[in-house]
Amino acid sequence: MTKSFKPGAGLTVVVLVCLLVLVGLGTWQARKVGPKTALLAQMEAGMQGDAMPLPVHLDDPSVLDYQRISFRGELMDAKPIRVFATSLDGKAGYHLYMPVKKQHGMAVLVNFGWVPVQMQDAPGFPVGTMLNVTGVLRTSAMPGGMTPENDPEAGNWYTADVFQMAAAFGLRTKEFYHFRVFADVGVLATRWPVGGQVRLDIPNNHFQYALTWYGLGLGLIGVYLVFGLKRGRESQDDGPA
Repeated sequence: MTKSFKPGAGLTVVVLVCLLVLVGLGTWQARKVGPKTALLAQMEAGMQGDAMPLPVHLDDPSVLDYQRISFRGELMDAKPIRVFATSLDGKAGYHLYMPVKKQHGMAVLVNFGWVPVQMQDAPGFPVGTMLNVTGVLRTSAMPGGMTPENDPEAGNWYTADVFQMAAAFGLRTKEFYHFRVFADVGVLATRWPVGGQVRLDIPNNHFQYALTWYGLGLGLIGVYLVFGLKRGRESQDDGPA
């Protein structure tokens, strides 16, 4: 007896629509793989390359995000802001931010590095001295969905929001650059804080997502074929002898 395939017109239409959606989603993710890979390679190259002099004006900090920069400035007299963060090896602690006034320019909010959570007293900073700062430029941090709100008055910081920190330092909008800099190890000749804490934590999962959508499409085709064959066989069994 020849096998009969009768999935039904309604089911066929539904499956075709679902396949179009799944293939579209998979293709959309697949097209992102190349650009995201190139972007990450560019960022890694920027972090590992020579430091470029910090421009006098930088209206759009995102164009230099993850780029190494250098500048010379005076460490301003201020109380360090302690932003809760883990070190590169996952230990709990704080990143210490201080403003450095660029020569003939504005203040730069510098992340001088990490200290362990048990270090409640901030290490001494050589305020008033001129520093040659090298590090990685980063845009202002954005809080995650589960990140608590900053409480500047209580000194509880969970997100390195450049604008909130600048306000806490008493800086007005035109007195500071609207980005931050992660200082390299050795900018301060002290054990603490530990500099060089920038990490490249941008995920690139588009290839896996594309495989997932395409895999769901193949699975849907398999179910459709099995159901159509089963329904065809049942229709033959119910037919005349």
